[in-house]
Amino acid sequence: MKEPYYKAYEKRYQAVFSAGAQRWGHSPDDKVLYNTLRAWVEENRLQGKTVIEYACGEGASGAILSELGCIYRGVDISPSAVEKSRDLLKAYPNATVGVLDMVKESVTGKYDAALDCMGLHMLITDSDRYSYLKNAYNSLKDNSPMLFFRESYRRDGAYRGAVASVEEWARITGEDYTTLQPRQIKNSRDGGVAEVLLPLLPARAKDKTGYTEEFENIGFTVEEFTEMDASTAIPHSASIYVRKIIR
Repeated sequence: MKEPYYKAYEKRYQAVFSAGAQRWGHSPDDKVLYNTLRAWVEENRLQGKTVIEYACGEGASGAILSELGCIYRGVDISPSAVEKSRDLLKAYPNATVGVLDMVKESVTGKYDAALDCMGLHMLITDSDRYSYLKNAYNSLKDNSPMLFFRESYRRDGAYRGAVASVEEWARITGEDYTTLQPRQIKNSRDGGVAEVLLPLLPARAKDKTGYTEEFENIGFTVEEFTEMDASTAIPHSASIYVRKIIR
């Protein structure tokens, strides 16, 4: 059986770690990430509460949330990223992390809050996005918040049609997701910069209306939609604050 396209992230992590990079994603020192999470934790009174992060990557958000006093659980599709996350979170006894296919598998238990940091936009098909969001929704206690941080966003011109496969998405976008392209990464072994060959990974941005409809279709209420400043991580993004409200 063909592996899901989103498992390509494991190959990417393997490539950048082999080239000497300490991390590919966010750092715990990211001031925007830290300030956003701090405000979210304080507003929702999440200190001492359980927070699950989907697509946790190398654990930057886990370290921040643990420092802020949350009981943290992170899950990711990539074993290499989870290993890095475990190393980073060893200092926090209330933090755990593990491998999970967040599209096909659901977590046990109910959480007080959930976080997705640049994860949702990496899912392309309608069915994958629906399944992922439904799993996240079902993992939350009633009236609990979820934050989608730095999701790829288009103010205008976002594709509004259905997408059934990554091959269809490639035809729609005209992007090449197979050819290896040179990318520069910070090399932690010698403090310099290393070049690594990586394919472009597919991402699906939506506009505000598209995201709002997607979340409301699951059952979430959208409470805030914030356009983010351009960053080295992504030029056009938004952070979206939603809540599981049972009426």
